[in-house]
Amino acid sequence: MKGESIFHKYDLLLPSKFDGGYLILSLYKKIRDEEIGQYFTAKEITDILQKIAYDYGEGSVRQWSKIKGPLFHYYIRNHPDEPWKYYLTDYAKNVIELMFNKLNNPYREHPLRKSFEDSFSIRIGEINNIFELERKFGRIFIQGPKSVVTDHLEALEDELKIAYEQLNEILRNEELRDAASMVRNFTVIFGKFGDRALDITNAILSKDKFLRDLQFIVDDFYASAVDGNILDEAEKLQRRANWEQAREIYLDITVFFNSIDQKIDLIRRQIKNASNKLTELQEQFSARAHLRLMLKKFFHLALDSAHFAGDQIGLNENFPLKKLVHEKTRILYPKHYEFGLKVENRLIPQHEDNAYEKLERERIEKEIRRQQIIYDWSEKVKRNIKDGINIEISELMETVTLAEGDISLAYQVAANVISFASSDTDIEVEISQKLITLSNHNFSLWKTKVSKT
Repeated sequence: MKGESIFHKYDLLLPSKFDGGYLILSLYKKIRDEEIGQYFTAKEITDILQKIAYDYGEGSVRQWSKIKGPLFHYYIRNHPDEPWKYYLTDYAKNVIELMFNKLNNPYREHPLRKSFEDSFSIRIGEINNIFELERKFGRIFIQGPKSVVTDHLEALEDELKIAYEQLNEILRNEELRDAASMVRNFTVIFGKFGDRALDITNAILSKDKFLRDLQFIVDDFYASAVDGNILDEAEKLQRRANWEQAREIYLDITVFFNSIDQKIDLIRRQIKNASNKLTELQEQFSARAHLRLMLKKFFHLALDSAHFAGDQIGLNENFPLKKLVHEKTRILYPKHYEFGLKVENRLIPQHEDNAYEKLERERIEKEIRRQQIIYDWSEKVKRNIKDGINIEISELMETVTLAEGDISLAYQVAANVISFASSDTDIEVEISQKLITLSNHNFSLWKTKVSKT
C-alpha cells in the first residue's frame, strides 16, 4: 500500500519547471541571499513568476492562484498568524540542498582515505563492551558515516566522468594541430587520474585495517561466549547474545564495504581506460608523423618525375600509376567431419575403507584434544596475569612440557600468552638478553617476563 501511494503522489513530490519548480528554486535563493524575508507575500511570488517567464522566454506568466494548489502539499505553507504570508517547508529546503550537493559535492576535494579514517576507525581500548560497539558501529548509528563515504565516491565518479569526457574532447579536437599543446592539455587532465588512483589505494589500506581491528573485537566476544569457566546459565546466554550482536554488526559493515569495493572497481576501470587513452594519443601522433612523411616522399617523387609538355606539366613514365587492387578468391573445404558417437562416462563405485576412516578420525580427535589443551593452558595463564601473578615464559614452558610431554604444546601456549600481552596496554612484556635452555630439550629462548603494570 505504501508503494502504491508513492506512485500516486509522485507528481506532488517533484513539481515541473514552470509549474512551481523554478519558483521554489528562486524563493530559496532569494531567502538565502536576504533579498526577501523568511516569510514572503503573494506580490513577491508574482514578481518572481514574471521574471521567470521573461528569462526563459515563456509567452505568458503563470498565475500564482493556478499553481499554488499542488505546491501546498509539500513545498509552501501559510504563516499561522498572517495567512497572507507564506514560507518554504523543510522538505523544500532539503530537496534543493540535495540538488546543490549533487551539482557541487563538498567531498570532491576531500581525500577518500581521510573519509574512511574519520568514519571507520577503532582506537586501542575504545570498545570494551557490546553497548559501546553498538553505539559506535551499530546499523542505526553507522548510517551517517556510510552516507559520507557513499557521497564521497559519488563525487569521485562525477569528477572522473567529467575528466574522461575532457580527454575524449582533446583527442577529437581537430584544432589542436600542435602536439605540444595537446600533450600539455592531456597531462593536466590525466594528472587527476593519477592522484585519484593513489588516494584509492591508500583508502583501501585504511578500510582493510579497520575490518581487521573489528574482527579482533568480534573474536574477543566469541572467546568470552565459549569460556568454559562460566557456570551461570544466564551469564552464558548473555555472552552468546553479545557475540551474535557483534557478529551482525561485522556482517552489516562487511556487506557495505563489499558494495564500496564494487564502486571502487568501476572507478579503477575508468582510470585504466584513461591510461589507454594515453596510448591512443601516442598512436595518433605516430599516425600523423607517418602521414606527413609519406606526403613528403610523394611530393619529392612528383617533383622528380615532372616535366613540361607544351603548356602543361606532365609526369615521366616511371611515375607509378593507380592500379586496381584485387585478390584471388580462395575457397576452403573441410576435409573431415566428426560424427562419432558420444561415450558415456562410467561411474566407478567407491567402497568404504574402514581402516582409513579410523585413522582419520583418530588424527582429527587427536588434533582437537591438542587444541583444547593449548586453549585451557592459555586461558589459565591469562587469568593468572590479570590477577597480578608474574609469569616467566621459560618456567611456563617447562611446566607445560612436563605436564603434557610435548614441547610443541608449550611453544603454542607461550606464543598465545605473548600475543595476548602485546595487545593489552595494561600488561608489560620484559625481555632480557639472557639465554635460557630448557632442561632435557634442545630449545633455548631469551629470558622473558610477563607482568601486569
